[in-house]
Amino acid sequence: MAIDQAQLFDLLTEYRRENWRGIQTPEWQDRIVRSMAANQEPAILKRIAPHWKLPPDAKILDLGSGVGNFVVACRNLGLRAYGIEPDRIGQGCSATSLQIARQRLDLSPFASALGEQLPFADATFDLLVLDQVIEHVNDQSRVLTEAFRVLKPGGAMYVACPNYLRFFEPHYKIWFLPLMPKFLGGLYLRLRGRDPVLLKQLKYTTNRRVRKLLKKFEPERLVDLNGEDLRGKFNLPGAAIASRKAQFVKQLNRFPWLSGPVLSAASFYVRAREGGCEMLAVKEA
Repeated sequence: MAIDQAQLFDLLTEYRRENWRGIQTPEWQDRIVRSMAANQEPAILKRIAPHWKLPPDAKILDLGSGVGNFVVACRNLGLRAYGIEPDRIGQGCSATSLQIARQRLDLSPFASALGEQLPFADATFDLLVLDQVIEHVNDQSRVLTEAFRVLKPGGAMYVACPNYLRFFEPHYKIWFLPLMPKFLGGLYLRLRGRDPVLLKQLKYTTNRRVRKLLKKFEPERLVDLNGEDLRGKFNLPGAAIASRKAQFVKQLNRFPWLSGPVLSAASFYVRAREGGCEMLAVKEA
């Protein structure tokens, strides 16, 4: 029998406190647990909907499914979603993310597997999701090779990850130099009273690096979702823009010879200040 929300909250609290001890502060852990335990919609599906249509009776794989939020949300909508999770993050604890995920549904669609060796036949899934995963894997190229292998022709892959050109480390929730060398990062974290165990596992990701990785597989389409958001904001007639900086960029973007450089500079500024990388790769049909 599936656990209820109160039981889920208790399990997540135990998991975060044990597995993320020394990585995140208790305040951040509590905030994340409350977010994870809340009933959530599969926001990723809405995110990609303008660029790719989910086929009827689609099969979805969440590669690195964690405690199962995305898969559970999809299942609640009647979608055929599955998740795999090696559960490597952090220091280990009595309750793993995979164990928690398996208790959330009566019939568990979760399995233990590595992204470098997926236990599925070729062309099995319509949609693959790698949400905050690619920075954690041992061999990014091998994981993406496997992901494209099990993706159907015409299927889509959603990849989201941090942008390490930003002055922030999103796992530790701490100020961090862009692409800081690991040995300096470890010293810095120890000075801040943090355990560098997770930093040692991370692969620094940037928008350019993720795009380069995905282009090797020659997708039919490669959509930079954040870039599309930015273009829509500055190109759509009458788009609501609050800040003076954004209004200035929109005015410059009216000149064709300035449009490309201006949008590139604006995109770099936004990524470095605010967000990560989000890509949608569509496999050739």
